[in-house]
Amino acid sequence: MINIGIDFGSTYTMVSVYDGEKPATVKPDALSYSYPSIVVYDKRRSRYLCGNAARSRVGSRDTITFRGFKMLLNQQMSAENLALRGYDDVNTPERITAEFLRFVISNTLNTKGEDKVGTLVIGAPECWFQSIQTVDARGTLRDICSGMTDLVENVKIVSEPTNAAAFCVWNYEQEYHEPLDGRILVVDYGGGTLDTALVNVRRQNGQMQIKPEMRSGAGENRDNEIGEAGIAFQEAVARLAISEATGTPQRKIPYDAHFNQFLKLFEEQLLSQSEEIADTMDEFIFTPEEMREVLFCDLEYKGEPVEIDYHQLYTCYQQIISPVLQRVLDETTADMDDTKNLRIALVGGFCNFYLVRKQIYDYFKIAQIDERTKGMIREEAQRETAIAHGAALFADNVLSVCNIAQFSIGTYATYSDGSRFNRFAINYGQEIEPDSVYFALDDRGNPWPMTSGSIDKFLLNFGKRESTAIDVRPKPEFAARLQSLPCGNVVVIGFSMDNCDRITVHVYNYDIERAQRDPKPTASLRLSTLKDMFESIVLTGLGGP
Repeated sequence: MINIGIDFGSTYTMVSVYDGEKPATVKPDALSYSYPSIVVYDKRRSRYLCGNAARSRVGSRDTITFRGFKMLLNQQMSAENLALRGYDDVNTPERITAEFLRFVISNTLNTKGEDKVGTLVIGAPECWFQSIQTVDARGTLRDICSGMTDLVENVKIVSEPTNAAAFCVWNYEQEYHEPLDGRILVVDYGGGTLDTALVNVRRQNGQMQIKPEMRSGAGENRDNEIGEAGIAFQEAVARLAISEATGTPQRKIPYDAHFNQFLKLFEEQLLSQSEEIADTMDEFIFTPEEMREVLFCDLEYKGEPVEIDYHQLYTCYQQIISPVLQRVLDETTADMDDTKNLRIALVGGFCNFYLVRKQIYDYFKIAQIDERTKGMIREEAQRETAIAHGAALFADNVLSVCNIAQFSIGTYATYSDGSRFNRFAINYGQEIEPDSVYFALDDRGNPWPMTSGSIDKFLLNFGKRESTAIDVRPKPEFAARLQSLPCGNVVVIGFSMDNCDRITVHVYNYDIERAQRDPKPTASLRLSTLKDMFESIVLTGLGGP
């Protein structure tokens, strides 16, 4: 058996293992270090092609190309827009993701001569942890991987910047032969999302442990666009260039085989000309209008020539990427007294793009030689391998991650006079032990009792401010399960989370002494994802409904 870490990216996916000395990439073939995150469905042969085999068939007859499917697990795109991208009742984003990850894991096992994965650590975007609209994507990804019981025994989902931070800690210690203490700010910009995480590095029971302290992110799908990062940027440039070359309005350029073929060629140019992009942008950064006269590349769309110039790259960056990056950096540093003493690590493929790097360096006033970045990333290629390598370190228990609650959960009561009383059992940012039961406590520190008729009044919070709490009501099936529980008129509600944030609701008869002696509840309901549990989201403040 083997333990592996996967950086499941929106554009590329990478697999790493820890070989006893260092994390190493498991190549998909002799020529590649990563898998293109692409699936092609061959309609004539009724089969799926994944990775490089899929990439070679993009734009072929009788095929459907699926890109960015990871970012569609958050269910933020309408059925109409999903259909425009080739999805239907059979080829759902979940089905395509499962086909792709099964291919990646099977290929890794064959390459390593193993028959099963003992522990799989797979990264998830930080923005999946921040709202009820996106948090279930993490559970969906977990369930897809856990469902591969023939290939995988244990699955753990860890945020992508936390994985990257683990690799930076390991990297630093290899470089300087001393433990790293203190805080690291990771900025992870990939194809679909922008994630930041401030983590504290500490030694716990003789092992280095990564404790996330502050997180932010962006990447929610908007309209028919995937995320707010590399993919959205590439598609925007492609539509702008095609529109200006052919006169077709951008909104009428279909997401079809011709557009996918154009995207494929454009992406290849971006990757192969990274140094030329940096040199040219640096030369014209203060006179962007002059970039109109500088050709980036010549491509074709439906047999017609299409030129992409540097001004189009610059314009789309300023419209789509720059404001998002500025907002997330502002959110990240809002509560920081000082960023001069932070260690800073830039990871993810999009952080290699000149304008992204320049904006981040300007924001933090990072010089070419800067103590804050020293030892974090020792080679440029490590920006793209950091997440997979960190996941491999976690999978093999070289480092550990502290379990921090990604949201608050509890219950509220409504009294006869109409007033409310809210109690959280688990609080956002709280350090928790997986599978331990936590109770809402009264003012004396005892579990808070409530009538059994009120146990359907749940409360969630996805932020630091209590005013952002939301009321959630059980779905009919879950409500029926609650009503059928064998409990008395007064109960105590407890909550636990496993190491993938899967929630279990525990219901105790109101007998505090017994509950403290015997932690087994009268009944418990395990929930796969929040969508299994709640509906009718109502925005409220804690002051009342």
